[in-house]
Amino acid sequence: MVMYVDSTYIGQMELGMAKKTFHGLGTLQSEVMEIVWQRGEATVAAVVEAISKRRVVAYTTVLVAMQKLAQKGWLKHRAAGRAYVYSPARTREQASGGVLKDLLQSAFGGDPRLLVSQLLDSKPMSREQLDDLRRLIDERRKAQRD
Repeated sequence: MVMYVDSTYIGQMELGMAKKTFHGLGTLQSEVMEIVWQRGEATVAAVVEAISKRRVVAYTTVLVAMQKLAQKGWLKHRAAGRAYVYSPARTREQASGGVLKDLLQSAFGGDPRLLVSQLLDSKPMSREQLDDLRRLIDERRKAQRD
């Protein structure tokens, strides 16, 4: 199994089979959400066109994925002629926060110190980046005192 991190979600691939990704969504649903977030709103046809630039996908497959995302509360839709126009029901930031909370709980037992320690060990950071982290911690401490 290989873990990978995209701009908005943590995913898993095992022997070429997609597993659950972004906050319990499947690979296609995560891809659909990324497209709709980027565009602000999109029809099924527009999402099919965007995905088709990378791989073959059937219209009905994307339609069902978008309908399920609407049922789960990730997308909302409005009628526009004979088509529905879908838009995000939650922001990327709201969704990403949920992913981080899930990751913190599942991989680090809910201890943010372990997550930060792993982050610091996993990738070299510049002095400026470390200073930024220090500043964030100092701001949080100050806010807790006030």
